[in-house]
Order: sequence, then C-alpha cells, then structure tokens
Amino acid sequence: MLLALTLLLLSIPSFGAPTCDLNSFCYNPNESTKVTLTRNGNELTLKVYDEKNSIGDVHLVQKNGKDIPISCDSNSTTCEAQLSIDQLEKNLPVSIKLWNDQTSDSFPLDSLVPPRQEGLTKDQRRQFSKAHAILMIFGWLLFVPTGFLFARLGRDLFKDETWFGAAVWFQVHRASNFMGIVCICTSMLCIFISQQWTWKGTGSGSKYWTEVHTDLGVISTVLAVAQPINSLFRCGPTHSRRVIFNWAHRIIGIIAYTLALTAIIIAAVQFKRIWNEPLLELVLVCLPIFICLVASIAFTALESERFRSKASFGDSMETPLITDTDENSKPVREPTPHALKAPTVFWAVGVFFCIAVALSLLVVNGYKNV
Repeated sequence: MLLALTLLLLSIPSFGAPTCDLNSFCYNPNESTKVTLTRNGNELTLKVYDEKNSIGDVHLVQKNGKDIPISCDSNSTTCEAQLSIDQLEKNLPVSIKLWNDQTSDSFPLDSLVPPRQEGLTKDQRRQFSKAHAILMIFGWLLFVPTGFLFARLGRDLFKDETWFGAAVWFQVHRASNFMGIVCICTSMLCIFISQQWTWKGTGSGSKYWTEVHTDLGVISTVLAVAQPINSLFRCGPTHSRRVIFNWAHRIIGIIAYTLALTAIIIAAVQFKRIWNEPLLELVLVCLPIFICLVASIAFTALESERFRSKASFGDSMETPLITDTDENSKPVREPTPHALKAPTVFWAVGVFFCIAVALSLLVVNGYKNV
C-alpha cells in the first residue's frame, strides 16, 4: 500500500518552480518574471519574460564593476539577446540586474556547463548506422555471392590444385562465406550499439518498415551463422545421407539470402534519410543475385546433354585450348562452356566488388538533408 502510494505521488507532475538546465542560470524574482541565462559553448543567451508587466533594460554585472547593458523593448513582455562569453571576465562571478533594480545572486560562469551526454551522440549513432549498412552490403552483396559462384561454377577451376589440402573452389567458398558472416555479425553489433541496445523489431512500437527490416535482418543473420555450424556435422561425401545435408545446406542458404536481400531492398526504398537514391540503389542491390541466377541457368543449360548433342562441341564449337589427351594420345579440346567459367566467375566477382563500393559511397553520403 505504501509502495503504491509512493509511486502515485512520484507520477504526479510538479507544479512548483520550473527546473533549470545545468547549462543555465534561472532567476525568478516574483511570480510573473522569469529570467534565464543559458550558455552554449562560448555563446550566452539571455531570455526575459514578464507575463504581467512591460520589461525594461537588463544588465549583466560583475564584481569588478563591469556592466553589460542589454536593451529590451519596453512595450514587450519578452526579451531575448545573444552575447559572447568573451564580453565578460570569465574568472569573476556575474549577477543579473533587472530594470526595477532587482538583482540576482552572483554565480560563476563556469557553473553553466552543458548536461553530461548519456550514451552516444546523434552523430555517433549515425556513424554506427552507416557502418551497419556498409558491412551488410559487403557481407551479402560481395562475399556471399562470391562463395555461391565458386560453389556452383568454380568446381572445375584449378581442379589439379589444392589449397591447404582441399579443392580451391571449396576453400574460396568457405573463406568467402566466413568473411561474409564476420561482416554480417559485426554489422548487427553496430546497429545494436547505434540503437543503444533497444529492440526495433516486432512488438517494439517502431515504424512498420523498421520492424519488418529488423525481423528479416535478424532471421537471415541467424540462418547465416547456422550454415558453418551445421557444416561441422555433415557426413562424408560418399555417405548415403550426404544428399540430405547438401539440400538442407542449399535451402537454408537460399532462405537466408532471400530474407537478407528483402531487408536490404526495404532499407534502400524506405529509409530515404540514409539511402538517397532509391531507384539506383534498388538496381544495384538486385544485380548480384541477377548475375548469379543468369550464370547458373546459362551454364546448366550449356552443360546439359541435350544442348551438347545439338551443339556438337567436339567439332565446330571447340576452344583452341588442349587440356588433356585420350587413350591414343590424341589431343582432346576443352568444350566452350567450361572455358567460359573462369572469366565469368572472376568478372562477376569484380562486378560484386564495384556494386558494394558504389552502394557504400551512397550510404556514406546519407543523412544530407537531416
């Protein structure tokens, strides 16, 4: 009962004297007159208000006799003036003398300090938000598509070489995805720091698209982190159940990338304070997945038996490269689709990098109109 009464009393607003900020000196000689001297860096702002009487000139007086008069319109009930702190002696206290000879207590100028900043400043929060966006861009639009292309098209590249005991495509696939996950997780850390560890997803009361963006981003991040974890428990390549892992790995990757891409598209279209060119950004965001899909479909078709039989690669469509010999030591030429894989993969990775840099520059130049 006592606790409830205490909380009730604390919840009732105070109707007494108004509070005064730490960077201000407030003087209320009577019920109708209010005077405030506020310091902002080296600038001082004097505000005078009298709801019943006309006001007159105000003076800032120091103990050494220095007097700074401030003229106010005698027909007005308000007065505001700007002055520099250099007009006063910083080491001497100052008092406010009103037109009716009422004088405030003296106070040191050093006592007018701005309130201590709690947490990050607005600019720092913006920088962390930009870091979040840039890291997500490099994670999902550069490293993850690179890992996908090497897994899908790079298995025949450098097939006679190994890196640290594993195929080149596998090492690039694993390294790219690992770098992508590092970027994604660091990006999530940046946005939580920017939002001062407050939840912005479903149930937070935030704007609709902010909640959707947050939900999709968190789910895609969890799925992305789950990929290398479930890879630790995969069975051997010749195991009968390896196909189950392969499809599960692919499906989780597709879902994670789809959700992440949707979250980035929402940011590009809806978060116009930081993303200033929605149409251009939308095109750039969708370009990596478009390249991956086109390359995958094209090489799947080119490598199909039906296409091979129609194209007759052994005759008119052979490349001039000799890659192997048959059992009679006759040179066997490499078919065109295989020869195109290397330039396609490396060209695509270069495009991914350019897209990530371009989008990052757009993000860096965000918040221009805020």
